[in-house]
Amino acid sequence: MKQTKRITALVLALVMIVSLFAACGKPDPKKELVGSWRDSAGILGFDFNEDGTGSIVAADFTLPIINISLKGEYEMTYTVETDENDVTTLHISFTFAVPVNLDFTITVDGDILRLSHETGLSYTMTRVVESDTAPATDNASEPVSE
Repeated sequence: MKQTKRITALVLALVMIVSLFAACGKPDPKKELVGSWRDSAGILGFDFNEDGTGSIVAADFTLPIINISLKGEYEMTYTVETDENDVTTLHISFTFAVPVNLDFTITVDGDILRLSHETGLSYTMTRVVESDTAPATDNASEPVSE
C-alpha cells in the first residue's frame, strides 16, 4: 500500500514538473500579434483580434506587392503558422474589389512587429496602446503646411 502511494506521488510530481517545463516554452506568435500596430508615419496599420479577424487601416497607401491603393479600413482574416525552422508566417486575406491574399514572414519583438514579403519589401510596425488606435487619416500622408 505504501509502495503504491509513493509511486502515485512520484508520478504526480513528474507530471507537474513536465507541465511546468512545457509552460516555459516559446510565446505563441498569434497571441503576441493580438492588438493594434501602426507604421511610424501613421499611413498603414493592422488591428489583430484573438479570433483571427481584424482590420487593415490605411491612409491613401499604395501596397506595392499588389499595386493597389488602400484608403480607409478593410476587414481581414488572418492565420499565423510557425514551421520546423521557427519561421513564422502571417497569412492575411481581405477583399478590395477582388479577394487579396498576402503572406508575410514576421517577427514580434516586444512592441515591434517586423513583416517581410518574398518580394523584398519589409514593414516595421509599433504596438499602440488602446487610446492611440485611431484610424489613419488622410492627413497622415500630407506634408505639414506652415
